[in-house]
Amino acid sequence: MSVRTVKHELEAKLKSSSGGLFPKPSGKLERKTYDDFGERLKVSLRNLRVPDNSIAVVTADDVEIAQIQIHNGTGRIDHESRDPNAFPQLKAGQNIEVKVDATVVLVGELYVD
Repeated sequence: MSVRTVKHELEAKLKSSSGGLFPKPSGKLERKTYDDFGERLKVSLRNLRVPDNSIAVVTADDVEIAQIQIHNGTGRIDHESRDPNAFPQLKAGQNIEVKVDATVVLVGELYVD
């Protein structure tokens, strides 16, 4: 088994776009590039108050990154690829939004981790 080294990592902590909900909807986006040219995109969402089988659309500065199906208020993707074009290019400072039926439910900003 070979050890992979992370060359670059971006992260965004996603918070509710509207206050007052409890438990508070939240999530996290992680984007890693490795020394073996692999890339990984991981998004986890929780406590979303939407119907089962809703589709959450994740965007960075209005460019779609992923679509995630929601079950019991949660959703997750974890994709890896060695194709440099598999995922949209991301950079620190980009605004992340998670929308369900065109309504923004979570927001965050990418930063270097």
